[in-house]
Amino acid sequence: MSTGKYLFVLFCLLGFVVAGIELSSEPVAKPYYLPTTSSHYPREFVDSTGERLLIWRKPMRIVSQTLATDEILLAICDPARIIALSALADNSEYSNVVEEAKAVKGRTNRGAEEVLKMQPDLIFVSSYSRAEFVELLRTAKAPLYKFSSFDTLEDIERNILAIGEVIDERARAEALVESMRQKLASICSALPKRDRPLRVLSYGLSGSTAGRGTLFDDILHRLGAINLSAEHGIKGYAKIGAEQVVAWNPDVIVAGAEPGSIERIKEQMLRDPAIAMTDAARNGRIVVIDNRHFLSVSHHIIKGIEALAVGLR
Repeated sequence: MSTGKYLFVLFCLLGFVVAGIELSSEPVAKPYYLPTTSSHYPREFVDSTGERLLIWRKPMRIVSQTLATDEILLAICDPARIIALSALADNSEYSNVVEEAKAVKGRTNRGAEEVLKMQPDLIFVSSYSRAEFVELLRTAKAPLYKFSSFDTLEDIERNILAIGEVIDERARAEALVESMRQKLASICSALPKRDRPLRVLSYGLSGSTAGRGTLFDDILHRLGAINLSAEHGIKGYAKIGAEQVVAWNPDVIVAGAEPGSIERIKEQMLRDPAIAMTDAARNGRIVVIDNRHFLSVSHHIIKGIEALAVGLR
């Protein structure tokens, strides 16, 4: 794009105002939203970054820029109110809503200018959205609601409830969270009692692992297992070597895989000399989970937890 054209677009963005919504940059503390006992408007909300969002009427032109919000919205909102989803909604390797997403025509992969042309009255973004995309929308005073926490099941529940509150679908959001909790309780109750907790390692063929402060870590705590990476001081996501896998000797090794490739990945892992030396390999406890569930930060994570729990029995 030429400099002149860019300045023209930027000027247009600066002048763009979405009808019915105002934003304020005044930072405030959590919660993610300011609860209200009615659906009367205007209503004020606060996102997870502390930005205020004032909505004058029920949102009817909603845009989702992340796969997690795609999946949550399609579970609790009439698709007719959604005008665009992220491009990942159509990606069968990661999306749990490929079929449901067909009910929504628009996609957000063409950039901020195209999103603004849709005249949305609410846009969901996240901390991992492209920074320039979010900045252009903020400059245009677009109606943004941003999520930044995905590290625990409680974070996911709060995100669902926040979306439900903002789009005026509180009851459906609460029902979805309650369904998650019931399924998790059922999964945990089916696990056998053990003399000692299983020592679990998340380990991909590239050497990636999840330590303390990750969703995987929180899930293991819920299932009564030990996260070996966290136990050895790893925080967040990191890479480890074969020598660590051998030395730590996990009871269970967990990895993700694209749909349809689970058995192939499991075979590749068993051929890895370091993995083959572990108790996990010797006892048949290499657990490979569909990436759509293993990597999910929506309610679909319950499917990943269920698959993990089967491997822990």
